[in-house]
Amino acid sequence: MRWWDRGVRIRVALISLNAAGLAIVSSGGLRLAASLLAVAAVMLLVRSWRSGATPKDSPLDAIPSSPGAVYLGQGFEWTLEAVQETVESGNPARRTERPLFLPETLLNQHLLVFGTTGIGKTRLLELLALQAIARGDPVIVIDPKGDSRLRDRLRLAADARFRLFSLPHPKRSVRYNPLGRYDDVREVADRVAALLPSSGDALPFRNFGWDIIHTVVRELHGKRPITFQTLKRAAIDQPIKPLSDRPRDHYLKTASGLIPILSKLSIDLLCPKEGGLSWDDVVDRREVVYFELGSLLAGESASAVARTTLLDLQSFVGARYAHAKTRETIWLFVDELADAVTTEFVGLLGKSRGAGLRIVACGQTTADLEAALGSRARALQVLGNANTMIQMRCQNSADAELFAGLSGDRLLRLHSEGASYEPALLGSGLRTVDDYRAKFSDSTSYREHPMVPPWLLSRLERGRFYARIDGKIFQGRVPLLR
Repeated sequence: MRWWDRGVRIRVALISLNAAGLAIVSSGGLRLAASLLAVAAVMLLVRSWRSGATPKDSPLDAIPSSPGAVYLGQGFEWTLEAVQETVESGNPARRTERPLFLPETLLNQHLLVFGTTGIGKTRLLELLALQAIARGDPVIVIDPKGDSRLRDRLRLAADARFRLFSLPHPKRSVRYNPLGRYDDVREVADRVAALLPSSGDALPFRNFGWDIIHTVVRELHGKRPITFQTLKRAAIDQPIKPLSDRPRDHYLKTASGLIPILSKLSIDLLCPKEGGLSWDDVVDRREVVYFELGSLLAGESASAVARTTLLDLQSFVGARYAHAKTRETIWLFVDELADAVTTEFVGLLGKSRGAGLRIVACGQTTADLEAALGSRARALQVLGNANTMIQMRCQNSADAELFAGLSGDRLLRLHSEGASYEPALLGSGLRTVDDYRAKFSDSTSYREHPMVPPWLLSRLERGRFYARIDGKIFQGRVPLLR
């Protein structure tokens, strides 16, 4: 009933009123028929209002489509001639814009989007997610901050397929146990240990944490459901054997890294004893799962949930690949990537292609990735494992230079002019003439120059971007969906 517009509703209301009037002034079979017509019209109106007070067309109705590709926006290829014009004029070159599509063959090689706050990253993610939903594919969206427009748009597009996991709104949320699905007890220890710091002096405590969790899961496997609550109870509150045999003070020191993590995640929403969100059901039923984590309310807890969700999903995808199950397309959208990324995410980027996972991730700067991963080399690994990269406006010169380096250099024609003056003293009889001699030069040379000059990236308007797609550079803009 959502396709009903205001005009249709007015006509049905008039039909209902006319039928009611006819029923009043008539008799016999005509009265019965008019009454039934009036009741049917009223029921249709009620149903249309319940399905949406102000029905709208899908925002995707107005965008171009192409078989075997997704729409990124309007734009044009950034050629050597465009760079030449930009360098000579000092202003970005403009060309006739056409629809930009990303082919299916590149989608499995993942897409990264970078740009400063409020520049249009989430709107691009929304555009791609709506297209994935329209295709009928299973979609997973991890949004650490929580964007109400994105959530509502996806809910409307997915309809009955939509599932919401929300830390800020537990009463409206489905439950989810990120530790419940595993093939080997070591997987649970890997997921929990991945949430612990691993650099410098923290590495030994991460190893202690892994050993403790592995011991607990090995003892509880097949006896109790594995949740964060059962892990906290068996590892910290009332340690089971053989952990309880260790000296208490020394044991608590070795488990000091685990205590805050298990305490934050031991909530009912993440610890259902049975049921809850299942990746197998998500794929089989082609569901759309939206993780609203509310990082502005509880940043560390939201980040921990995002990371453990990615680790659980990685295990699920790895099992599908290892057991050669049907490799249906699965879309994973991650906003605020720095809040969710772990070192294991690098492996997910590099090895998930064969399992049909398509990753679209948004971040602000590569410095955020470096801080989250603890290493610039690992941050560059994330960039190196994504075949398509989109850069929106950036305030960080290092990010601008990084994308300029990825776009490559070309030989540009540089025109230069010069002039010099020198005195020329001439004599003519008894009279001295003071004069100047001028020299003018005009030369052309060729020099290596970035295809995308870094200064261009700091001047991009909201919604505009440069994209590196399959070795080519494009300039584009994200359509602002109504």
